[in-house]
Amino acid sequence: MGQKLRKGFVALLLFSAAGFLFLTLGESSRVESLRYSTHSGRVTAQNQDGIWHAHPDMLTLVQRVHDGLANAVRPVADAGRDMTDTAEMLMARTMDGIEELARFIQSQNPSVSMDSALCQAAAFLKYSLKYDAPLDLLVAVAHTESRFASDARSKAGAAGVMQVMWRVHSGLLTANGITSEEDLHDPEMGIAAGSLLLSRYLRTYGDTQTALGRYYGGSASVYWSRVSRSLSKVRALDLLATLF
Repeated sequence: MGQKLRKGFVALLLFSAAGFLFLTLGESSRVESLRYSTHSGRVTAQNQDGIWHAHPDMLTLVQRVHDGLANAVRPVADAGRDMTDTAEMLMARTMDGIEELARFIQSQNPSVSMDSALCQAAAFLKYSLKYDAPLDLLVAVAHTESRFASDARSKAGAAGVMQVMWRVHSGLLTANGITSEEDLHDPEMGIAAGSLLLSRYLRTYGDTQTALGRYYGGSASVYWSRVSRSLSKVRALDLLATLF
């Protein structure tokens, strides 16, 4: 399957997966893991008590995504592979990738709850695709800036997982749906803000180190040395190759 087409499928899955996380986490504050059943086409979440939850709205959404994928892969599915199996494989792989990234986040900062880690993992994948920014680089910047702490705030006023300066970027952020400084402390919105900014710098400068220096607002070489250490940890994850 072509990389662009596959990436498009994953994008569709991620938007549904992110919606599932936020709907489910609204009902239970102790979500531990995600599961996708290839037999029923259902996504569920398990909390610490071992109770399984399936939000009715999400089941409907997942089924629509599942059916849409099955139809979309018809002309490009590998010979001999059932189109439904292909769609189910992509759905299961995406869910596994979100969970693996969430566990990495929690391993790097045990104070981050699994709820927050799952939300962050879905957000990194979602906004990497939305803004066409490298997933591993976004995660590495967050690791460098805050160790994934959504309540982080620097003395200079940088806030959230990606340590974004509201007073510097408020106009651009407001135009893109991030309407207050407090939004930066929301895991998804904070990652959306940082992903938006970094993607713009990457397009403007065409060079990762220069773009990172602009994001940091200081020495590009110093910041690159810090981010590259985080990047080596992130690139050790198999999920990056699995998803993309």
